[in-house]
Amino acid sequence: MSKKFKLDKKAKQRIEQQFPDDTVGEFADHEDYDPEEEERTAQKKRRRARLTARFMIRLTAFFMLLVLIMVSVMLYTGYIWFNEPRKRDYPCRGVIVDNDMGQIGWQAFSGQNISFAYITATKGKDYIDERFEYNKKNAASTELYIGYLHLFEPDENGRAQAEHFIEAVGESMAGRLIPAVSIELRGLDRVFSPDEDNSLENLQEFVTEIEAQYGVSPIILCRYGEYEDMVLPNEELSGCKIWTDSVFTKPKKGLNWTLWTYSPRVRLKYYETNSYLDAVVFNGSEEKFRELIVPKNGQ
Repeated sequence: MSKKFKLDKKAKQRIEQQFPDDTVGEFADHEDYDPEEEERTAQKKRRRARLTARFMIRLTAFFMLLVLIMVSVMLYTGYIWFNEPRKRDYPCRGVIVDNDMGQIGWQAFSGQNISFAYITATKGKDYIDERFEYNKKNAASTELYIGYLHLFEPDENGRAQAEHFIEAVGESMAGRLIPAVSIELRGLDRVFSPDEDNSLENLQEFVTEIEAQYGVSPIILCRYGEYEDMVLPNEELSGCKIWTDSVFTKPKKGLNWTLWTYSPRVRLKYYETNSYLDAVVFNGSEEKFRELIVPKNGQ
């Protein structure tokens, strides 16, 4: 089958002038060239190409949005997280316990993949966690290593906060993990930083009172920013171990940390609310971990 081609008018005239009438038929299988039609055809092709490109862009954007939503959901639910310390590297793992968990079935709870728990006890100089007494009593019957945590208020008297903590948790810490104090800035304190000198003085007073009562320095829970601003400038806090809170990255190189909160999106079983927990690892072996236990001959 012959393939059609297009001739414009001038081409046809030249053919008719140069060839006899009986030979023109050989060129009969052609179409007349129409520039306007050619332009319309080209415009249609360009329009189809643009529509195809737009469709592919929208399709790509849709799949990227879908992937972003899936990743966000997985992060929110704690299915994946930025940090995932390996069990073989950090065998001692634990959680922070507070009122948000509701009632805890401590016997079953303790049988999960944890070896210690810090129970939130007090905040400032007058608040006691609503579930503290229940958690303190029932956690004692498990094989978990248990410690107590104070939420430090930078603008409140440090000695008063320590006395409040001691009154709530008891005069002896023997057999328990060393006390912990959290100096993470929360709420408006993140925006309007408290007076630095006053905060340092209050923190030092708290630490001094805890040392006098229990014979050990408390472990300080903080982000690296608070570590630089409130711990490093105070040489009198150099004896305190560091519990770093770094949920998006690994702990800063060069930071001699003891505990590390690596995720706030962990769920375990056997507690009432099914809320998320802060997951913590110890930097060392199980034998080394026992050094965090207040000795029996402590105060």
